[in-house]
Amino acid sequence: MTNIISTIFGLSRQATDKPHKRGTVVSPFVSRIKIYANLMIVPLLLLAVWQILSGTGLLLEVVLPSPWKVLMGLRSIILDGTLGIDLRDSGIRVLVGYFWGVLIGLSLGLASGLSKFVERLVGPVVDVLRQIPLYAWIPLIILWFGIGEMSKYVIIAKSVFIPVFVNTLQGIRGVSKDYIEVSQVLELRYFKLLSKVVLPSALPSIFTGLRLGAGFAWMAVVAAEMLGGLTGIGYGLLQAKDFLQSDKLIALMLVIGLVGFLVDRVLKVAESSVLHWRKGFSGEK
Repeated sequence: MTNIISTIFGLSRQATDKPHKRGTVVSPFVSRIKIYANLMIVPLLLLAVWQILSGTGLLLEVVLPSPWKVLMGLRSIILDGTLGIDLRDSGIRVLVGYFWGVLIGLSLGLASGLSKFVERLVGPVVDVLRQIPLYAWIPLIILWFGIGEMSKYVIIAKSVFIPVFVNTLQGIRGVSKDYIEVSQVLELRYFKLLSKVVLPSALPSIFTGLRLGAGFAWMAVVAAEMLGGLTGIGYGLLQAKDFLQSDKLIALMLVIGLVGFLVDRVLKVAESSVLHWRKGFSGEK
């Protein structure tokens, strides 16, 4: 960060004198163990309820198989190679659709945020389009592009575009007037104002859009593959449903959730690396 950024964002660190609390010093290792233990409470409770419902016969196995049965179903699709193929094909579709959705969303979001004229042109159209649910778009997209790969890319890109555009626009429009006034005092040129003030200030909101878009991309690819396709996680879900393989069905659902979680963690790490200067409220312990 330059001195200009530090001046504008008020990021110069100041030493704070805080009284030291007396008590037992907890090692970082013990603290980390406690954090992981707290994270496991809810999953373990859900697993216990799941086991009780399936083990007592309250629900038929075809409706809710046991956790062990689901684990064996997951093992089966891993060993026969179908999971790897489905993940590969779905992953490629997500990457392509996500790329175009982010590119278009960022471009129009930046243009709308920096120009009232562009916002008046694009904003109302996006506001109308965002009210139309994804499943309402799918028949029209398939009619236009068929049931091949292009339709899947368009469905995913459309799902990603909306959150990226909205959060980019809000991020730019949310830049504090104080920052702009300080930059005017410093006589920053327009492009330097954008690169040193506007974009850094809008980055937190932009990253929120990127993370939301990644989640929507995974949901969109599953929907697209279930409605048309011969490979992918969505197609695997459809096949498991048709053959009443509820163990594989639930296993694939868990895989979708896990992959989405990992993608979000990666984006969160990237966000923390880029926005290392930003401090926020992290909640009470």
